[in-house]
Amino acid sequence: MKTNRFALLVVLTFLGAASAPAEVGFFPTGVIDMIPTSLSDDASIVVGTGTFGAPNLYYTEASGATIIGDGCPSGLPAISGDGTTIVGCNVNSDGKWNAAKWLGGTSWLDLGTVDGGVSCDLFLSGTWGLSHDGSLAVGLVYLAQLCKASAGTWDLVNGGPATALPKLFDGPATRANAVNADGSVIVGWQDQLSGERTAAKWVNGVEELILTPSGGFNGEALAVSADGNTIVGGGYNQRDGAWIWRPATGVERIWDRGKSLTLLDVSDDGKTAVGFTREGAHGGHERALLWRDGRGPVLLAKYLADRGAVVPEGWDLTVASLISVDGTTVYGWGVNPDNLIEMFKVTLQ
Repeated sequence: MKTNRFALLVVLTFLGAASAPAEVGFFPTGVIDMIPTSLSDDASIVVGTGTFGAPNLYYTEASGATIIGDGCPSGLPAISGDGTTIVGCNVNSDGKWNAAKWLGGTSWLDLGTVDGGVSCDLFLSGTWGLSHDGSLAVGLVYLAQLCKASAGTWDLVNGGPATALPKLFDGPATRANAVNADGSVIVGWQDQLSGERTAAKWVNGVEELILTPSGGFNGEALAVSADGNTIVGGGYNQRDGAWIWRPATGVERIWDRGKSLTLLDVSDDGKTAVGFTREGAHGGHERALLWRDGRGPVLLAKYLADRGAVVPEGWDLTVASLISVDGTTVYGWGVNPDNLIEMFKVTLQ
C-alpha cells in the first residue's frame, strides 16, 4: 500500500443541526469520501474513515465531519455505545500501523500489541470494536512470532499490553470484529488449517465456531447485539448467503437467488439488519441491503421507494453499514448524482 494514502483529501460539508424525522426517509449528509464504520447507541455520533482507510473521521449532524487523525489501514474506527471512547488506527513513532485510543483533537494513545509482539511489515495491531462503556477494545494483534496474527483485546481502564484470545488451532490466524455491550461475547473469524476463514465467537474467553445446522462452515461473524444473543455475517456454508445466529434457532441462512448477501450490522432486538448484496457470488455491483425478521431481504432503495421516501435521481445506494440499536436509523454510503462517494442516513419505521 502506498504511503500517500495518508494524505487523502476528504471534502467535508458541514450541516446545521436537525432532529431525526419520525417517518421513513433518505437524507444525504453532504460528506464526501467517508465510510461509516461505527455508531453510538443513540445514533448521534458516527465515526469512520476515508475511502482508502484514512483519515479517521468523526461526524455529527450538528457539526458535520471532522478529521480526528491521519489514520492508517489496520483496523476500523469504533466508538463505544455511550459515545465516550473512540479507537482507530494510528502510525506510531516507529512508523508502524497500530491500534490507538483517541485523546481528542488529532491526538492518539498507541495501544500496541501483546507483550513481546512484533510487527508484520507495517502491521502491528488493529482495533475493530468496543464494548458499550469503552472499557474493552477488540481486534487483531501480532504475536512474538513474525507475522503470526491473533484475535486480541485491550483493557482501556487498567492499561497494559494487549491480550491474545485463545485459538482452536495452532498456527492459523484469528480476528475479533465486534463485541457485545458488556464484553462477554466477542465475534470474528478463525482460519482453518486448510486456510478457510470461518465464523467464530468467544464467550467469556472460550472460542467456538459458528456452524450451519449441518455442521458446515460460515464466513466471518461481523456484528453482535448488545446482549450477545444475535450475531450476523456473510458466507453461509462458505457460499453466497448471509446468515443470522440466535440461541433458539442457531444459524439461519438469509439469501436471494442469484445474489451474494452480507450482513454488516444488526439491531439489538435481532429483528433488523443491514449490509449489501451483489449479483453473483464473486463480483458485480454492490447495493445496500435491509433485512427484517419475517420479511426477508430487500434492497434499501426499494424499501424507501415502496414507502414514498424520495431518493434524489442519480443516487446509487451502495452499502448500508450501520444500524442503530433500536433499529430506526441506518448509515451507509453510495454514489451521489455528481458521481462522488457520499455518506447517507436513512430513517426506518
